Amino acid sequence: MLGDLELAPVYRWGQNFLIDKTTFDRMADLVMEDRSQAQVLEIGPGVGGLTLSLLERGADVVGLEIDSRFKRVLDTLADRYPGHLTVLYQDALAGSWQDILEHVGFDAASIAGNLPYYATAPLMGCLLDLDYPWRRGVFMVQKEVAERLIAGPGHRNASVLSVLLRYRMDVVGGIGCVPAPRFWPAPEVSSAVIQLVRRKELPVDWEVFRWVVRAGFAHRRKMLRQALAKAPGSFLSKKAWSSLLNALGIGDSARAEELTLEQWVRMSGALMDNRKGGAAYHDF
Repeated sequence: MLGDLELAPVYRWGQNFLIDKTTFDRMADLVMEDRSQAQVLEIGPGVGGLTLSLLERGADVVGLEIDSRFKRVLDTLADRYPGHLTVLYQDALAGSWQDILEHVGFDAASIAGNLPYYATAPLMGCLLDLDYPWRRGVFMVQKEVAERLIAGPGHRNASVLSVLLRYRMDVVGGIGCVPAPRFWPAPEVSSAVIQLVRRKELPVDWEVFRWVVRAGFAHRRKMLRQALAKAPGSFLSKKAWSSLLNALGIGDSARAEELTLEQWVRMSGALMDNRKGGAAYHDF
């Protein structure tokens, strides 16, 4: 298909196209695990490999595609499945996913895509900020990124994103390894598929949780009490943060990657209690 279109990949958009039908089918099966939920927002449909697998399983798909060169092939798919595919040619990072989903009448979509490596974190950020009852995310990402996200809080490779994702979702494996030769052009690394499964939110305010996690990781080589005291908007001294951490049973020399999800929640709750006492903070 790519050869027929005679299109070269655009490297600034991170275009490495998956060309393996079996992998598309496996991803679509993950997206459509609950067949009663057949509304899908697809990020970057490209030439429509995953799109076709979703349509074959009865999904209604809205695609966000930055590259209008694929319009001809995606229009062909829309003609084959009338009323089931809508493609908007825009940058997925530039608009409101909530507005798009509400405009097309989706009430509880799943979200899927083969994500460009460079845009994985910002696209996940869009999902974090999405105030909409989405149910499941299925994404192809770089294999090392998948491993870090699945490992999550308390792992030495934990990151801001791997902790923040746990606020309202579980991060689990989907396809452990998709080797480079299954893409064109072949990237220098392998890929993997992760699943984000929506669940009940953590029992702390989202803005507070996001602030304390970002603050904790802002200087990840420093001890947590130092990083928190240096963060923009922090209203406690290093000594006060040390006392708070000790009161929560978190070691005085702890670093952000060492904290479990439960510890992040406890720290967020303590920060909320301090705010009630008149302190303030702002996001960064």
